[in-house]
Amino acid sequence: LAQASVTQQLAGRPEPLGGSAMSTLRALFVSLAAIVARAHIEGAVRREQASSIGRDELECGHSGECFSSWMQVHARPAPVAKQAEAAALPTSPSKEVGTKRLPKIYVYDLPAEVTFNGETMVFRDNTTCEAMATGTEEDDTCVFGPHFNVSLAASPAPLAVRDVEQFQLGDILLFSLQRHPRRTQDPDEADLFFIPAIQKHPRYPWDQQGVYSAEALVQHLPHLRADNAKRHIWMSPSPAWSHSTCPAFDSQPSDPHPDNQLLAATTKVALEDAVSAPTEAFVDDWEVMDNVRSTQPKASNLHSIPYPSFTSGLEAAQLEAFRAASAVPRTRQNFVAAMWGMHGPSRSMDQRTELQLQCNKSSDCIVLSLDGLRYETNSEVVVFGSLDATFCLQPEGDTPSRKGMVDSILTGCIPVLFSPLQTKLWPWHIERWEDIAIAMDGVPSDIMGRLSQVSTDEIERLRTNMLAVLPRLSYSLPGKPRPEDALETTLAAILKLAQ
Repeated sequence: LAQASVTQQLAGRPEPLGGSAMSTLRALFVSLAAIVARAHIEGAVRREQASSIGRDELECGHSGECFSSWMQVHARPAPVAKQAEAAALPTSPSKEVGTKRLPKIYVYDLPAEVTFNGETMVFRDNTTCEAMATGTEEDDTCVFGPHFNVSLAASPAPLAVRDVEQFQLGDILLFSLQRHPRRTQDPDEADLFFIPAIQKHPRYPWDQQGVYSAEALVQHLPHLRADNAKRHIWMSPSPAWSHSTCPAFDSQPSDPHPDNQLLAATTKVALEDAVSAPTEAFVDDWEVMDNVRSTQPKASNLHSIPYPSFTSGLEAAQLEAFRAASAVPRTRQNFVAAMWGMHGPSRSMDQRTELQLQCNKSSDCIVLSLDGLRYETNSEVVVFGSLDATFCLQPEGDTPSRKGMVDSILTGCIPVLFSPLQTKLWPWHIERWEDIAIAMDGVPSDIMGRLSQVSTDEIERLRTNMLAVLPRLSYSLPGKPRPEDALETTLAAILKLAQ
């Protein structure tokens, strides 16, 4: 409305607008959309809290700060909103998700490398970004990748997003917690503790140089005790299968050494966990590259959190602008999109091969091959392909999860899953996969026929729910946390577990 009004007023001007003036107006429109969207959401939160949440229902951390959270989810029996209502961002909650604390976090000042018993031990094997100046654009780009622009019909200006590398969660969590406004230097007032021992690169049996021991790590964690171990957070930026974690990370309560037992009691997060992994019965199907057997995650107290994607590392206004533009219904050129490379274990390869054969036979399905690009970010290809499709096929990757599952949710391209294991991923951030995805047990003989039976009402329901989940799948810039973002959701869930 604002754009139309200004356009009409400018129609009578004797001189045309210059490029800078038009750029200013476009920026104004984007900012206006973000402000309206955010005010709409915040107003609904305040109304909900005032009407249904008493002070006695809130939980508070050591600092006395409290808040309540909610996420709107349209369950299948709910009526589908009218088109005009579907275009608006979700506002009023239909389900109470519980209350969360605002925890204070203590981050250990752990060096990247130490000498222990005469041996060099590496606590962090990727320290490139640690040398950057804090809070600079160069620093943010190192952690989240460079910006690139996408265009949506509802936005008069291009929308900035990020080319995030899929295994970058180590740096994201490290820098976000180091610069967190609720970081405390006093361990006595901390609700949670973060252990910055992060292994990004795989370690195979023949490459164990620098791998640290449980004893070496515990010696550098002076505040770790049996009674607060569960409040200590330890993370792997990978799916946490064998070779992507160190032996200390996989410590078990039954280990003979007390230091291993202590580390076993800590809370771990990774892209996958034992619940979402295949059982022992068919683990033989899972072989990683280089002829090395890979087995499912075995770390104790391990929980899965989502991959970082292209909406991570954005300023609040940038995220809201993308979300507001995504909420407006638009025509998508492709019915189904298939985007992957032909690699992975036999189980994944079988799924990908069959789906690609079926997709190639249909004019309603587009195949975007990522062959030869396994170690590239591929963000632009995947984001543009997903934004232009109604359904995005998501076969398993080298393990059950893949970053494309998050990419498709954020673009409003309905993910189609082919393993029940995939629906067990990231439960803190996605409560019910059936509210945002089409889940199948294996590849059907006619995938296009199955998807053509999904009603328009169901498509709208899934898209509306995906839009509501978007903030919980986005990691904020370090030092600028947002309520309900991916990290705050994780911290609140861990604190609840610890209690």
